[in-house]
Amino acid sequence: MTSATQCWLRLCLFLVSTAAALQPGLGNLLLGAAVLLLLGGAPLAHVRTALWKLSAILLYACTTSLLLALLLDRFDFRYVWLYSSSTLPVYLKVANLWGGDEGTLILLSAMFAPLAIRHATRPGWEGATLGLIAAWYAIAALLLGPFTATPESWLANQESQGMNAHLQKIWMVLHAPAILVAYVWAIAPVGAAVQALRGGLSDYAVVTLHYNRRAWFVLTAGIGFGMVWALVDFTFGQLWHWDPVQTSAFIVWVMLAAVLHGARHWRPGGAFGRTLPVLSLLLAACTSLAMAVTRSETLTSSHRYIGTTSWLSHLVLAALLIVGALIYICLPSVARGQSGKKTAVTTLLSVWLFVAIASIAGGALALAYLRQWFQVAKSLNEKPFFETLTMWASAEEMEQLRLAFAQWTVDGYWIAHWLLPLLLVVCMVGGYTFLRRATARTAAVVVTAVTALICLTLWWHGGLLSEWYEGRGVLSSRIVSVLPWLDAALAAAGYLLLGCVLWCLKSIWRSRRLGAARLTGSLALVHGGAVVALVGGFAATALNTYQAIQVVPEKLGQFHSLTSDLSIQVSPISTVVDHSGYRAVAQVQIQRDGESAMGNALFLDGRHQPAGYQGPVRQLCEILDYRYARYTGGPRYLLDPFVVHGWLEDKQIWVPATPALLREKLSEEMQLSTLVVLRIYPLVSLVWIGLVAMLVGALLMPGHAKVPRHA
Repeated sequence: MTSATQCWLRLCLFLVSTAAALQPGLGNLLLGAAVLLLLGGAPLAHVRTALWKLSAILLYACTTSLLLALLLDRFDFRYVWLYSSSTLPVYLKVANLWGGDEGTLILLSAMFAPLAIRHATRPGWEGATLGLIAAWYAIAALLLGPFTATPESWLANQESQGMNAHLQKIWMVLHAPAILVAYVWAIAPVGAAVQALRGGLSDYAVVTLHYNRRAWFVLTAGIGFGMVWALVDFTFGQLWHWDPVQTSAFIVWVMLAAVLHGARHWRPGGAFGRTLPVLSLLLAACTSLAMAVTRSETLTSSHRYIGTTSWLSHLVLAALLIVGALIYICLPSVARGQSGKKTAVTTLLSVWLFVAIASIAGGALALAYLRQWFQVAKSLNEKPFFETLTMWASAEEMEQLRLAFAQWTVDGYWIAHWLLPLLLVVCMVGGYTFLRRATARTAAVVVTAVTALICLTLWWHGGLLSEWYEGRGVLSSRIVSVLPWLDAALAAAGYLLLGCVLWCLKSIWRSRRLGAARLTGSLALVHGGAVVALVGGFAATALNTYQAIQVVPEKLGQFHSLTSDLSIQVSPISTVVDHSGYRAVAQVQIQRDGESAMGNALFLDGRHQPAGYQGPVRQLCEILDYRYARYTGGPRYLLDPFVVHGWLEDKQIWVPATPALLREKLSEEMQLSTLVVLRIYPLVSLVWIGLVAMLVGALLMPGHAKVPRHA
C-alpha cells in the first residue's frame, strides 16, 4: 500500500470518527477503542506503531468532535451543557475544550499520542512508556464520559449552565493550554530515563534536552500569562502568593531547571549517570502531582473552577513514578560506558541547589496538606481578618466562615524564609561560573568574595527594600523578617547579571564577530532576564501600597482625590448582558497629571441571586485577602479591578459590590458608602521585561537537540 493511500485511509477514518463522535454516547465508544489500541500496542513492538497511529486518529477525532460540539452549541452533550454557553465568543468556546476536566484529559491523551508514536520503535521501556501514559489519561477521560448525553431534566430547566465567569478572560486561551503542553513535554523523557537507568541503549540526554527545553520555555510563558491574569483577577490581585497550584507549577519549573543544567553533562557512568534520570522520573511525578493539586479541593486555592473529578488519576500516576524513582535509587548501578569529561563542581552545585529549592516548595505544600488532613488548628496570625469578620457575620454564615478560615493553604512566608538563602547561593554560583569564563580565576574569586561580603552585610543590616518598606501594602507584617534576605538576594542576582554580561562581551571581543555571542548572549538573556524579573517581582511584592476612600451614594459619579495628583470617579452603569449573564456594573475613570483612563471594575454574574449588603470593613477585607474574597464573592459578583499599567508602577482600582452600584433597594440606614481602594505595585514592568528576555534567550540558544528516529 502506497503512502498516499495510507494517508487517504487515515483521513477517511478521522472524518468518519469525528462525525460518529458528534452523536451523544458514540464518542465514548471511540475513546474506549483508542484505549484498547494503546494498551494492545504496548507489549507488541512489531505492530506497536501501526496500532498507536490508529489510536491517535481516534483521539484526534474525539478531540475535534468535542471542539465542534462546543462551537455548535450542542448542549445535548453534558460536557457542553456544563461548561459552555451560546452567548460566549468563539475564542472562549474553544477554550472550554480545556475548561472542563473531561476535555483536559482527552487533550492530554491526544498530546501524548504523537510523542508515543515517535518513540514506538525505541528499545525497552522507552518505546512503550509514553503510549501507556496516553492510555492512562484516555482511561481517566473515559471514566468521566465526556460524550455522555445531557439529562432531559437539565435541558428542560435551562439552556446550559455556562462558563465560570472567572475564566472568561483572554488569558484562558493562553495560560491554561501553555501549562498543559509544558507538562506533557516535562513528562515525555520518562521512558528514556527508565531505559538509561536499566543500562540499555538510550539517547536520554538528547531526549531530555529536546523535550525539557521546550517544556521550560512554554512553562515560563504560561506562568507569565498566569501572572498577568492573576494581577487582574479578584481571587489574586497580585503577581504571586504561593497558591497551592502556583507552588506546584513552581516546583515543576525549578525541577526542569535542575535537569536542564545537568543534561548536557550526562554520560552513562558519569557524575550524573544515575542521578539525572532519577531526577527526570521525579520531575514527571511532580508534574502529575501539580495536575492533581489543581483538581483537589483539600487546600484553599484560587484555582477552584473546574472540579475535583480527575485528581486521583494524576495522583496515582505520580505515585507510580515516585515508586519507580525510589526503586532505581536503591538498586545498584547497571549503567555502562565511560564517564567522559569531569563535570564541573559549579554544575553539580547548580543542579542540587535547584533540587533543594524544589524540595522546600514541595515541603511547604506537603506540610499544608498534612495540617489540613490532621485538622491542625490555625493560629490567629494565619487567619487575617477573621476576628473582624465575625463581628459582621450573620448567624447563618458564621459556621461557613469558620470552615473557610480553618482550611489551610501554603505558608508563603515559610517558603520565603528558607528559599531566599538558597536563591542567594544559586545567584552567587551562577555569577562565579560566568565571571570565571570572562576573567582570570583569581579575579573571579576576589569579586565573588566581595559580593558575598556585601550580601552578608545586607542580610545583617538590610538595604533598599528594607529602607523603602512602609508597611502600607497588602502583605502581612511577617514580610519584615525576610526583607534583609530580599536585599541580599537582589545583590547576588546583580552579581549573576554582571557575570553574564561580561562573559557575553568577552566572547564578542575574542572572536571579533557578533555571531559568536549567540550562545553567550542567549544565556545572558535567560539568566539576566531572570534577574530583572526577580527585581520587579520582589519590588512589587514588598513595596506595594494601598489607599482607600469612602464614597457616599449621593456622590457616585463625581471625582474624588486620592493624592495631590490623582483623582478617581466611580459610577454605576447598566450594560447589556455579556457572556452567560456576566456583565459590568461599575465604571471607573482615573485622572493623573492631565491624563485620563477609563474602564470597568466590578462585574455581576446574573445567574445568581444577590446577597445582602457588605459593610465597608468587609469590603476592605475581601479586597485585601483573596481567601475571604473568594468565600464572600462566590459566583455572584467579581471584584476584578480596573488596572492602569505603567513603566514605573501599576495601579489597580477596586470597587466592591454595594447597593448603590448593584441598584438594590435597601433601607436608608443601610445605604452606606462605597469603599474604593487604590493599590499600587511598583516596577511590575520589570517582571514582563525579564520574562520576555528569558523567552527570547531560550529561542536563540543554539544546539537544540533533535530526537533521532529509529526504524
